[in-house]
Amino acid sequence: MALKNSGATPSSCTSTPRWGYDVFVSFRGEDTRKSFTDHLFNALDQKGITNFRDDRTLERGKPISAELIRAIEESRFAVVVFSRNYASSTWCLDELVKIVECTKVMGQTVLPIFYDVDPSQVRKQEGPYATPFTEYEQTCMDKVQKWREALTYVANLSGWALEDRHESIIIQDIVRGIFSKLSKSFSSFHKELVGMESRLQEMESYLAMELNEVRMVGICGMGGIGKTTLARVAYDVFSDQFESSSFLVNVSEVSRKRDLTSLQEQLLSELLKDRDVDVWDVHKGINMIRERLRSKRVLLILDDVDKIEQLEGIAGKHEWFGPGSRVIITTRDEHLLIAHGVNFIYKANGLYGDEALQLLSWKAFRQNHPKEDYLILSKRITYYADGLPLALEVLGSFLYGRSANEWESALKRLKEIPERKIFDVLKLSFDGLEEVEQNIFLDIACFFKGKKISRLIEVLDSFDFYPEIGIRVLIDKSLITAESGKILMHSLLQEMGWAIVRQECLKEPGRRSRLWLFDDIGHVLTKNTGTEAVEGIFLSSLESKEIRLDMQAFSKMNNLRLLKIHDVQLPKGLEFLSNELRILKWQGYPLKSMPSTFKPENLVELIMCHSRIEQLWNRKVRLDKLKLIKLSHSKSLTKTPNFTQFPNLERLILEGCVNLDELHPSIGDLERLISLNLKDCRKLPSLPSCICGLKSLRSLCLCGCTKLDKLPEKLGDLENLEELDVGETAIRQTPSSMLLLKNLKKLSFQGCKGQPPKAWNLIFGCLLPGVGPDPIGFSLPSSFSGLLSLTELDLSDCNLFEGAIPNDLVTLSALKKLNLSRNCFVSLPVGINQLTRLQDLKLERCHMLEALPELPSSIQELCTSNCSSMKVLSTPSDLGMSRNRNFMLNNCFELVKNHDNNNVAMKILKCHLFSLMERRLLVLSSIFPKLAWNQGSNHVALTILSSSTELFMNIMFQVLSLPPASQQPCANLIVNILSLMLQGLSDPLIEGPSLSILLSRSGIPDWFIHQRPGPSVIIGLPPHWSDDALLMGLAICAVFGVRDDEAIICSGYSPPGIRHILPPGYTHKLIFTLLSDVRGHVILNRYQCFKRDEFAVSDHLWLLYLPFDEYLKKQNWQHIESHFKSEGPGFEFKKCGIRMVYMRDILELNRTMFNLSQLENDLSVVVPLFLGSEVAGLGIEHSRDANHSNEESVPAGSGTCNDEAGHSASGNCDNEGVPSASVSCEEEPHGTASLQ
Repeated sequence: MALKNSGATPSSCTSTPRWGYDVFVSFRGEDTRKSFTDHLFNALDQKGITNFRDDRTLERGKPISAELIRAIEESRFAVVVFSRNYASSTWCLDELVKIVECTKVMGQTVLPIFYDVDPSQVRKQEGPYATPFTEYEQTCMDKVQKWREALTYVANLSGWALEDRHESIIIQDIVRGIFSKLSKSFSSFHKELVGMESRLQEMESYLAMELNEVRMVGICGMGGIGKTTLARVAYDVFSDQFESSSFLVNVSEVSRKRDLTSLQEQLLSELLKDRDVDVWDVHKGINMIRERLRSKRVLLILDDVDKIEQLEGIAGKHEWFGPGSRVIITTRDEHLLIAHGVNFIYKANGLYGDEALQLLSWKAFRQNHPKEDYLILSKRITYYADGLPLALEVLGSFLYGRSANEWESALKRLKEIPERKIFDVLKLSFDGLEEVEQNIFLDIACFFKGKKISRLIEVLDSFDFYPEIGIRVLIDKSLITAESGKILMHSLLQEMGWAIVRQECLKEPGRRSRLWLFDDIGHVLTKNTGTEAVEGIFLSSLESKEIRLDMQAFSKMNNLRLLKIHDVQLPKGLEFLSNELRILKWQGYPLKSMPSTFKPENLVELIMCHSRIEQLWNRKVRLDKLKLIKLSHSKSLTKTPNFTQFPNLERLILEGCVNLDELHPSIGDLERLISLNLKDCRKLPSLPSCICGLKSLRSLCLCGCTKLDKLPEKLGDLENLEELDVGETAIRQTPSSMLLLKNLKKLSFQGCKGQPPKAWNLIFGCLLPGVGPDPIGFSLPSSFSGLLSLTELDLSDCNLFEGAIPNDLVTLSALKKLNLSRNCFVSLPVGINQLTRLQDLKLERCHMLEALPELPSSIQELCTSNCSSMKVLSTPSDLGMSRNRNFMLNNCFELVKNHDNNNVAMKILKCHLFSLMERRLLVLSSIFPKLAWNQGSNHVALTILSSSTELFMNIMFQVLSLPPASQQPCANLIVNILSLMLQGLSDPLIEGPSLSILLSRSGIPDWFIHQRPGPSVIIGLPPHWSDDALLMGLAICAVFGVRDDEAIICSGYSPPGIRHILPPGYTHKLIFTLLSDVRGHVILNRYQCFKRDEFAVSDHLWLLYLPFDEYLKKQNWQHIESHFKSEGPGFEFKKCGIRMVYMRDILELNRTMFNLSQLENDLSVVVPLFLGSEVAGLGIEHSRDANHSNEESVPAGSGTCNDEAGHSASGNCDNEGVPSASVSCEEEPHGTASLQ
C-alpha cells in the first residue's frame, strides 16, 4: 500500500540552504543496489531529477563520510530505503542521523520507503532491526540512542510500503511524488518571474490538461516578448503529469546549423529514455516518432520554430502522440501555426506599468521596486522598452550599479544607437523576410507607422509591393499589428528599422534608402548629396522650418519613388524631379507649374495643397496610373487641366480653390472618378451637365460654392452617388430627379437659404410665427419618398418655417442622423417616433420650437441647446438598448419652468434606469412565459406578460387584487417566482448603456448619499459587491461654476499622462475620470466638449450613470474615486456626489409612477427576498454604500434638494437658477486613458 504523501515539518533554518542535488538516496547496498535502488536511480534520471549515488559520484581517495555529509546537506529530498539489513550497517544509521538533523535544521524533506520490512519494525526496532541493536549496545552504546531516535522519527513519517505491490508501480509513484514536489518549488520560483502567474493561468486554460485529447498550442509574439520563458515555466509546472517530456530549444537555429534529424534524435531519446537512438534521414525519423510515441502521453515543447518543415518533421500530426499529449510551439510567425492546423494560439503580451518597473528593478537594483532617486529615470527606461521583457532585462542589467548621470547618458545614446543585444534578437525576424516584405517593413518603420491600413495599401500598391499579402506576413510574424483600422509597430521594432537604414551608410544620409529626419533631409537637399540610393523622403508636417533649395537638389535621385515635403522654397526654380515618383506630396509648392522635364509615367498620387500652381503642366502629359489629384487651397488655380490626360483618375479634390471658375468639360470622361470635392470654390458658377455621366461617382461635395444656384437637371443619373453636400450654396430648389438617387446615404442642405432675403424678412422672419420664408428662399423637395437608403440628413440653418418639412420625412426608414438646428418651425413633423433607426437628432437654436414629442427608442444623441421657447420635453417611453445616450439641453429657459421646477435631469435618469431594469427583467420572459393561478380557489387568472416591466409589476399587483384570505397561500409561489427572477438578473449579458446629463442648477440632488466639496469624491465598496446580482451601476454628479472670470484656467484633477485635446471649433472640455484603489489605475474617462457661449453664467450640474459590466464585476477593488476637471477658462468644480445604484433604488425613483404603499405593507416579508434582506419593505430605504462619509451627506429618501440659499422644497430637485442642460456619454475601453 502507498501511505499518504507528506514531508516532515522543517525547523527554522539559520540560513537559506543551497541545494546541489534534488535527491539523496540512503540504502543498504547488499539488499537493493542491483535491484530496487538501481531501478529507482534510473527512473529519477529519466525525469531529469539530479540525485546523489555513492558508488557513481564519489572520487577515489577522498573520505567517504565527508562527501556523504556534504551530499546530504545539499540535497533537497532524502529517500531512505529501509530494507531487512539496513540497521546492520552503522554507515546507514549515521547517514540517517545526519538526514534527520538536516530535516530539522535545514528544512530537508525525508521520504521513507519500506522494502520487505514493516514500518512498525523500523519504528520499534523489532524483527530484523532488533538483532543489530543488541550488538550495538555492547560495542557503541554512545550512538545507539541517536540511531533509535532517528529510526523512530523517520518511520513515523508518511512514505511508501511495498507489501505485495509491483516494484515498477511503486517506483513510478515515488518519482511522480518527488517530481510533483519539485514542480511546486519550481512554481514558487516562477512567481519571481514578473507577470508570469497570470500568463501561466491563461496558458493553462489553452492546454486544458483535464481533456484526454491530443492538443497543440502555439505561443506567438515578437522576439524578446517572453515566449520561451512562458513555455519553460509551463514545462516545469506540467511535465510531471506526463509519461515523458522533451524541450527542444532553438529549433530554427539547430535545424539550420545541423539538420532536422538531430532534433528528431533528441526528441526520441528524451521521450523514450533511450540514449542510443539513430536517425539517418528525416523520413525515417517521422516513422519512428509516429510508431514509437503514438501510445505514450507526452509533453513536447518546440521552441522558436520558423519553418513549416520543422513542424512537419517533428510533430506532423496529432495522431503521432498518445491520448492526453500536449505539444507547445513557440514562434514569431502566427501563420505558421495556422497553416499547421494549430487551433489554440496564445499571443504573448508585454509588461507595462508596475510589472515593467518591477522587472527592471530586479535587474537594475536587485529589488522589486526602483530606488527613490531613480524612479523617474526608471519610468523613462520602461517607456523606451515599450513592454518588451528582453529590453527591460538587458537594460536593467546594463544599468545595475551605475550613477543617475550614467543612466541619463545611456538614455540619450539609446535614441541614436539601439542596444546590440536587443537589436540582434529583433533583427532575426527581419532577416527571415523576402526582399519585398523587408521593403514594406522599412517603409512602415520610417514613414507609415500609425497610418490607416486602407491608405497604406493604396500607397504600397503604387510601389508594386503587393501589400495585401505583405502586410499579412508582417502581422503573422509579429513585426506589425493592426488595431482600429491602423497599422502599428512596437517602438523597438521601429528603432530596429531605423538602425537598418542608418547602417546602409553611417556617415552620409544621401546614400541611404529612406530619409525621415528633418536634419538629414535638410542636409541632403541643401548640400545636394542625394544619390540613386534614395527611394523615399518623408518630412513630417510637424517640422515647420523653411528650407531653401538649389534647382539641382533632386538631380541625382533617379530612383526616388516617394516625396513628401513642405515649406521648401525654390528661388531659382526646379529643373528635375525623378520620373520614378509614385507619390508626390509637396505642400506649399512654390512654382506655377511642374518642371518641363518631369514625366512621371508611374505617378499615382499628386498632392499639392496650398500651392502656387496655376496649371499643372504647360504641355500635354498623359499619366495613365494617376488616381488622385489634390490641389486644395491652391488660390492661384483658375481652371482645371484637360482630364483626358488622366483617364484613370479616381479622386479629384479642389477644396478651397477660391479662384477656380471653370471645370474642363472633359471631366465627364472620367469613368472611374468616385470622389469629387469642390468645397469652397466660391467663384464656380455652375457644373457642366456632363458631370451627370459619372457613373462611378460616390461622393460629390459642393459645400460653400456660394455662386452655385442650381444643380444639373439629370442629377438623378448619378446612380451610385452615396454622399451629396450642397450646403451653403445659392440653390433655391432641387431637381426632381434627385429622388432617383436610390443609393444616396448622406445628404446635406446645411445653410441653404437661396438668395439673400430682404432686410424686413431678415429681421422679422424668425421672430413672428405668421411670417413665412422669403419667396426667393430655399425650398425643400416636396417629398423624400425616393431616398430609401438615406441615413444622414442635414437641414440645419435653412430658414425652415412651420410646415416646410415634408410630412413623408418619417418614411425615411434608414435614417440615423437628422439635423434640423437653427430653423424657425414651431413643432416637429407628426410621427417622428416612426423613425425607428434614428440615433442622433439635433435641434440646436430652434428658438420657435415649443414642444418635443415622443421620440423613437433608438435615440442616443439629442441636442436641444438654446431652444428658448421649448416648454415640453417628452422622453422616450422606451429608451431601448442603445449603447450610450447623450442629451444636450443647454439654455432651454422655459423647460424647467414648465415642469414646476422639477429636476429634469433626475427625470431623465429615472427613465433611463427604469429601462435598464426592464432590460434585466426581459430575460425572465423565457423562464416562465405564462403562469396561471389555481382556478379551483377562485383566484383571478394571472398571465405573466412577455413585457418585462409588466411582468415584474404584475406579479405584485395581482397578489394585492386577491382576497386577503387568499394572499397568504400565494406567498410560496411569489418566493419561487422571485427566486427565478434573481437567476435572470444574474445574467452577465444584460449590462446597460451609460448616461450623462448637464443642466443649470447649484445643488446636488439628495438622492446622492455621498457628497463632498471640491472636484473629487471617494467611496468604499461593500464586501462582495462584485457578486451582487442586484447591483446595477454607479451614479456620479458634480456642480461646477460658470463665470466670466477668464483667470480661471482649470480646476480639479487630471490623472498623469492623460492629455485632452479640444476638437476644432470647441473652447471647453469637461472631463470625468474614475480610478480604482490600485495605484494609478484609470478605470474609464468621460468628457464633453462645447463652446463657451452655450452656457449661461451660473452653476451647472453634471450627472452621469455608469453601468457595472462584466469587466468591472471581475475586480476586487475596495474603493473607487471619481475626479472632475475642466479645460478652458471660466469653470471650476465646487461639489461632488456619488451613489451605487441597486434595483431597489430604481423602484424608489418610480414610487410616483406606481402606488406602492399598500404593496410595501402586504409584501413586507416576500419582497426582501428579492430586494435584499436588509430592506424592510419595497422602496422604504435607500441602499447604503459601505464606509460612506457623513460629511455633506443628506438623509436618503427625503426627496428634497437644498440650494445654496438654504431653500428646500419637498419632492423637488431643481434649483431656480437659469435652466441650462446638456448631456454627453462616451464609452471607453476599461483600464485605459484613451479618450477618442
